[in-house]
Formats: sequence, C-alpha cells, structure tokens
Amino acid sequence: MSQLSLFQKRVHDEIPLSRAMGIQLHSWDGHSLLLSAPLEPNSNHQGTGFGGSVYAAAVTTAWGVTELALWDLGLRATVVVQNGTIDYLEPVTSDFYVVCRLPGEEVPERFRKSLAKHGKGRLDLTAEVFCGQPTAAPEGDPVAVFQGRFVVRDVKSRVSL
Repeated sequence: MSQLSLFQKRVHDEIPLSRAMGIQLHSWDGHSLLLSAPLEPNSNHQGTGFGGSVYAAAVTTAWGVTELALWDLGLRATVVVQNGTIDYLEPVTSDFYVVCRLPGEEVPERFRKSLAKHGKGRLDLTAEVFCGQPTAAPEGDPVAVFQGRFVVRDVKSRVSL
C-alpha cells in the first residue's frame, strides 16, 4: 500500500467527518497535497458549498501537509491546528478541491531546527480551494483561501504511519 493510501485510511479513521464529506487524497509530492470533496454531501440550503465543509476540507489538507512532511523527515508527532481563518471569495458551485503547499516548497529551516532542538514547532500554511476537477496546478483563481498555524509537539522517530 502506498504512503498516500495509508494516509487516506488514517484520515478517514481518525477524522470521521472526512469520510462523511467524501474527502479523497489525490497526490503528495513532498511539498504539495491535493485533496478533493464532492459538492453533494457538502452543500448548503442554496445548493453551494457549505462554509463549514469548505473550511474542514482546507484545514484537513493543511494538517495533512504537516503530517506528511513529518513522515518524510522520518518523524511522527502530535499535530493540531492552533488557529485558522478562511476567506470565502466566490461560492463553491461544484465538486471542489484543495491544494496546500509547504512554504517555499520545502519544510522551513526554522521549523526543522525547532523540531530538532525542542521537539516541537509551529508551521504556518495556506490552503487554496478551487472548483472543478482536481489538479495540482490550478489555472483559475481560488474560491476560498485558508490560512492557519499548526503546532507540532511530542516529536519522535517514526515507527509507523
């Protein structure tokens, strides 16, 4: 089973809402995570994306980037969102997807040093939400933008995902 398949199972097992939302992980290339969700179970009374679902998909993507980056570093830890905000720029009118990238396409050196020295750290991430077919290289503007800070603590060497 691939790393992404194992992580997909973990997301559904540990975040039951993700299964109900129909969240699917599509790709992780070491710096960018692509996740999608269908509109139908995530719609509101107007037939557009429910704000809570859009937020949940975005925060799940950013949390996933943090978890997968730690995995790639050979670490496991407790990862929680410390704070997060989202700007809804346009209605979500179809199935949607979220792209979140590590800042500068890599784990920041300051974050690495904090993990090594203190066994904890903070990572600020941005996740962008788009309508349509999932792609890691969207061409249009996002319909929503999430910004959040994730706290990593209790860092240990990885034993299993």
